[in-house]
Amino acid sequence: MQMIDFNQYTQNQRMYGGTAGRKMGIIYEGKNYILKFPGNLKEQQMKNIQISYSNSPVCEYIGSHIFHILGFPVHDTILGKRNGKIVVACGDFLEDGDRLYEFDKIKVTFDPPFLDSNGNETNGVGVDLYEILMTIQEHPFLKEIPSVKEYFWNMFVVDALIGNTDRNNSNWGIIVRKDGKKELAPVYDNGNCLNCKWDDDKMQSVLSNEKSLAIESFSARRCIFELEGKKLNPYHLIERMEYADCNEAVRNITPKIGEKMPEIEKLISDISVLSDVQKKFYLAIIKERYEKVLKPVCQRIMGP
Repeated sequence: MQMIDFNQYTQNQRMYGGTAGRKMGIIYEGKNYILKFPGNLKEQQMKNIQISYSNSPVCEYIGSHIFHILGFPVHDTILGKRNGKIVVACGDFLEDGDRLYEFDKIKVTFDPPFLDSNGNETNGVGVDLYEILMTIQEHPFLKEIPSVKEYFWNMFVVDALIGNTDRNNSNWGIIVRKDGKKELAPVYDNGNCLNCKWDDDKMQSVLSNEKSLAIESFSARRCIFELEGKKLNPYHLIERMEYADCNEAVRNITPKIGEKMPEIEKLISDISVLSDVQKKFYLAIIKERYEKVLKPVCQRIMGP
């Protein structure tokens, strides 16, 4: 695949926030993009990591393209280099006059008391799954927008597939267009997936041990959400089949994953900046989650 040389593109006047590393706006082929740089792992004082920078730009590219392959609206992503580093350009989906309201901004404006999964009143800034679903169900701002709950559970299932551990309340939201129309934003901020801070040695050690692969793929994984004060294992939640809307997302998405797996394999295999170990590891954990969790649960949901 072609890696774009982003050194020749000058910075535009758009400013982008967030805490996930350095980013800058550029104009590429007449459109605004956010150029995301890899995080410096030495600055983050990561231990036992043999790489200086995270693989988050490549993982953002892979995760975003998997959403696209499976048929979901997602921001455009392009891999390239700038100042000797691998970067990812993410399409800016806002036009002049549009505004993005991240879910965390919406969530804290909910008038009724917030209750978490323990029944305790909260200040609305947490990641308890119960209060997130309550906000989606009851917030008047969201009631005007169709399919918000479906959108959330679709993200939840695909994030489980790619191992995205950071779908926090600021990593999805609603666009209010300049004419006042509200719509769901395309899926964005997918870089914290596929163990983006791991080096080849750690990946190889997991690939060499079937038990370790299962542990890392699903049995011991956690995501950003909580229930009853504990970090949630998304695969265990999917397996319990307690949420009808989650079950529906699994039912709809899992067959697509099976159908599109050759395309996902080609996507990863064609990325020239990945080592052979990285390619094998990314494909292995994706297939493990599909074969050991999503496919069996989908079969149970669909019945005999």
